[in-house]
Amino acid sequence: MTNQQLFAPATPAFADVSRLRALVIDEGELSRSVLAGILRQLGLPLVQSARRPEEARRLIRNAPQPYDLIVSDFHFRQQGSEAMTGQDLLDELRQARGLPMQTAFIMVTDEARYQHVADALEGALDDYLLKPITAGQFEDRFRLVMERKTAFREVFQAIEAGEYEKAAQRCEAMFAEGQKFRLYAARIGSELYLRLNQLDAAKRMFETLLAHKAVPWARLGLARIELSTADSATACRTLETLLVENPGYADAYDVYGRALLEEMKLEAAVEIFGKAVQITPGNVTRLQKLGSLELFLGRAEGAVQHLNAALTLGAQSRALDYQGVVALAIASLDLEALESCERADRFLDEAAGRHPDSQRVRRLRLCAEVAFVLARRRYEPALAGLARLASELAEPEFTFEMAGNLVQLLVRAAPHRAVPELEGWVRRAAERFCISRPRTLLMELAASALPPVEQQVRETAAQINEASRQAMSHLVTKQHGRTLQALVELAERSLNARIINLARATLEHHGHQLDGSEAAQLGRRIELLHESYTDAGRRLVGRRV
Repeated sequence: MTNQQLFAPATPAFADVSRLRALVIDEGELSRSVLAGILRQLGLPLVQSARRPEEARRLIRNAPQPYDLIVSDFHFRQQGSEAMTGQDLLDELRQARGLPMQTAFIMVTDEARYQHVADALEGALDDYLLKPITAGQFEDRFRLVMERKTAFREVFQAIEAGEYEKAAQRCEAMFAEGQKFRLYAARIGSELYLRLNQLDAAKRMFETLLAHKAVPWARLGLARIELSTADSATACRTLETLLVENPGYADAYDVYGRALLEEMKLEAAVEIFGKAVQITPGNVTRLQKLGSLELFLGRAEGAVQHLNAALTLGAQSRALDYQGVVALAIASLDLEALESCERADRFLDEAAGRHPDSQRVRRLRLCAEVAFVLARRRYEPALAGLARLASELAEPEFTFEMAGNLVQLLVRAAPHRAVPELEGWVRRAAERFCISRPRTLLMELAASALPPVEQQVRETAAQINEASRQAMSHLVTKQHGRTLQALVELAERSLNARIINLARATLEHHGHQLDGSEAAQLGRRIELLHESYTDAGRRLVGRRV
C-alpha cells in the first residue's frame, strides 16, 4: 500500500468550531476579555481564561480534554520568585508531553520582545501576533489554524488512536506532495519517526527538507539523530554551527548539552545549559539540568540557586523531576543551608503521600530524609537510612540515579561517623552501574567529596572491564563454554547491564558451539538477568513518580 492510500482525502470543510475549546492567558483583564470575546464571535463557546502561566498550567493539567487553541501573552510581570513567560509555559508543556500535537499555540507579543517569539517559533509555536491586535488580524490567524487543523484531521485521529507510524507516513506523503502545509507535515512526521525510533525515516525527511530550505529545527533533528546513533562528535559540530546562526534557539542548547555530556565535557555542558537558562529563566527542566550537573561538579552554591528556583516555579508542574529535589537537598547539605534542605525533605514527604505505591518516590523521599538529618547532625538516623537504601542495591528497580544519591550521601556521612559497610556498598553500586565511561565518570564525581571512595569507584569499574576481557579471551582458544560461563557468573555477581548484554550477544553468536542443554541452561540464566536488569527488558521505571 502506498503512503497516499493510507488515508482517504481530507474533507475541505473546516472543523466544527462549536466543539473547540480555547484558553486565553493574559495578565490584563481587558486583553483577556477582548481575546475571549473575539473567539466567541468566531463561534467558540468554550473559552477559558487565566491571568498567569502558573494558573494556565493547572487548567491545562486538569482539563477533561485537551484545548484545541491556546493564546498566550509572552511577557508576565514577576510575582515574588515566580517569573514564567509564555515561552517558558510552551517549553514546559512540550518537554513534559503535556501539549498534544493537535493543540495550536499562538503567542502575543510586542515589538520589543519580537525576537524571543521568533525564536519560540522554532519550538513548535504555531504563530504569533504583534500588539496591538485587531479583530481582523486575529480572525485571519484563527482561520489559518483551523484550515490546517482540518487538513491534518486524519493525522491527528491516527495519533489519538496510537497509530503513530500511520500518522508519520501520512505526514511524509503530504510533505512529498507539496501540499500547502508541507513544512508543518514535515515537522510532525519527523517528530513521530523520532519517537518511534525510526531514525532512517526521520533523517530522510530532514535531509529532503534541508535540500530545499535551511530550516533550523530540521538541522536540530539531524543532530538528535547523530546523538541517538552515538555520533556525539558530529552532533556537537552540527549544533555549534546551528547556534552560531541561531544564538537564541533554546532547544538547540538542550541537545548540545546532552552531546557534550556524551563527550564527557562536563564543564562545557554546564556552560551550555547555563546559556539555555539565561534564555528561558523560567524553564523548570533546564533549571534542574543545570543545578544537578553543578552538584556533580561541586558547585553547591549554583546548584542550590537553580534547584531552588526550579522547585519554586515547578512545584505544581509535571515538568518537575523529583530527583532534582533530592539534588537540592544534597547541595543544601553542602552549604549548610538547613532551610532549603528541609524544604526539599518536606516536598518529597508530601509527594510520597500522593504516590504511596511508587517505589521511586519512596526511595527519593528516603534520600532527602537522610540529607536532612545529616544537615541536623543526627548521624545515627542517617546511617540507618543509608543502610535501608543500600539494602535495595540488588533490586531491579534500583536505578543509576539512586546509586548516585547513595554514593553522594555516603561520602558526606563518612567523615562524621564510621560507616562499616562503606566499601562494600560502594563496590556493589559501581559494579552494577559503571556500564560506560560517561556513567563511570558521573559515579566518580558522586564520590569526589571523599577521594579514597572516588578511587574505589574507578578501580571497581576497571576490575569489571578486566574480568569481562579475560572471559572473552577464552574465545581465542575456542573455549566457548568457559567464556559464557565466566560472563554469566560475572553478570550474576555484578548485575551490570553491559555485561548482561555482552553475555547475551556472545551466546547468540557462539551458543551453537555448546551442548544443547548447556546452551539452554545458560540462556535461561541470561534472560532472567536481561529481563530484570537492562533497559531492553520489560521493566519500565516511570521518571516522574
